[in-house]
Amino acid sequence: MFYLEREYKASADTVLDSLIYHLKQKGYVVVADINVKSILKKALDYDFGEYQILEICNPKAAKEILENDYLNGLFIPCKIIVYEDGKTTKLKLLRISEVADKFFDRGKKLIEKYQVELEKLIEFFVP
Repeated sequence: MFYLEREYKASADTVLDSLIYHLKQKGYVVVADINVKSILKKALDYDFGEYQILEICNPKAAKEILENDYLNGLFIPCKIIVYEDGKTTKLKLLRISEVADKFFDRGKKLIEKYQVELEKLIEFFVP
């Protein structure tokens, strides 16, 4: 599957706050925090549920991956979506290695190395 999914019985805000805290503890930087609900409300006056897109990057990983091949920049930053679905909040991480595996071989091992690190953080993350 091209993404890792987790489900929580906490609000999207709680999940996001805790996730961002844990990511920062592991050296990740939030490059973009896109509030889809807010954007759709402002642009279209459309009420949409809680839905956030995080673009995150580990600067150490980015340096190593980019030094291997500049084209690897197409695979960073990593995307995580967090949204409320009924009474639960879902978190999905795009598995960049799945995309890289299909289109690009150089740097695949490095991408997988850092993806595994991020997946472990998410596997054991509890909001």
